[in-house]
Amino acid sequence: MEPTDLLDHYGINPTGLEAAPVPPARRETLARIQETPPRPCVVCGGPAATARAVRFPGVGPRWVDLCWDDGMAVRPRCRVPETLEGIAADLRAAAREAGLPGASSLSFYSSFEAAVRGCRTGEETR
Repeated sequence: MEPTDLLDHYGINPTGLEAAPVPPARRETLARIQETPPRPCVVCGGPAATARAVRFPGVGPRWVDLCWDDGMAVRPRCRVPETLEGIAADLRAAAREAGLPGASSLSFYSSFEAAVRGCRTGEETR
C-alpha cells in the first residue's frame, strides 16, 4: 500500500499536513523522527517512528509521520523470487542484460549436495 492510499483510506486530507522540501535531505528526515517528544502519527496519533515526504497530486510534497504499525503498512514488500526456478530466471535475465555469453543456457546447482556431486539442474551425475 502506498502512503497516499493509507491516508485516503482513513480520510486524511493531505492539505492539513506540513509541507515538505523536495527532496528532503536525509538529515531532515532523521531529525524529524528523533524529535522529543515524538511527532504524532498522522493516522492513529501514536508516537511516530518514521517520516517521509510524499508528493500528493495538486497539493505537492507533504510530511507523512507514521507510527511503527502504520509505517509497516506502507513499507515496500520484498519482490525476491521465492523458488529456485524464479531466482535462476532472474539471474539468467540479468546475465542476458549484461551481455554475458551463454546467458540463456546458464544452469545452477539445485542444492549443496548437487554441487558436491557436480550435477547441475537437469544434468545426470558425472
